[in-house]
Amino acid sequence: MPRFRTVAVAGLAASALLLLTSGAAYAGDYDIHRHTRFGSGSGGSSDISSMSWGFYNGPLTDLSPTTHDPSTDLFDGAKATATMMGVGDSTLFRLQVRGIDDSTVGKSYGAHLHQGPCGLDDAGAATVGLHYNTSEFDAVKKAFKVINDQTEVWLDFKVDAFGNARSTTRVPFVPTAGERSITLHASPTVHHATETTAAGTAGAKLACLPLEIRTLPE
Repeated sequence: MPRFRTVAVAGLAASALLLLTSGAAYAGDYDIHRHTRFGSGSGGSSDISSMSWGFYNGPLTDLSPTTHDPSTDLFDGAKATATMMGVGDSTLFRLQVRGIDDSTVGKSYGAHLHQGPCGLDDAGAATVGLHYNTSEFDAVKKAFKVINDQTEVWLDFKVDAFGNARSTTRVPFVPTAGERSITLHASPTVHHATETTAAGTAGAKLACLPLEIRTLPE
């Protein structure tokens, strides 16, 4: 392996270990589903034989650009930063959103990792696909057999007084490489199915950001 590639891989490995253990960069972040500090428990894997990562910093894509409904324009003009680092069998995601509409202060919204790229096709339909889910897909019911925060990536957030929000979650799997998107929804994620609402749903898709996942070794 060329020296420059060896150095690059070593650097990525060191960053991954810091992210997946109790490094200072995440000392104050909480898992929004389990409410525990990272680094407590067995989350810090030392297996660096393979790594996956993704990063985005920029504006959100409006998924309803032709409408002028205040209820769907909450993230117009907002920007986001998303990071993802997977090592071994664990992946850490972090999402920060800035410049959210003032009407959202104190409210919570759903955010999930989706299959497919972020954007709109020529007909104006969102190109984001289904949730990224590691369980088996039921072709008859057209749904995944297991839907929860262990088979999917849920990044729900609450907007603070300054129109900003952040969330962090860790999942017990590493998404495969490819074009993905983090999609922001109109409502918080439903954790438990009811007679009228399926688990994992969170209302209309309002905005998204691209997250291309890459893997080493390639």
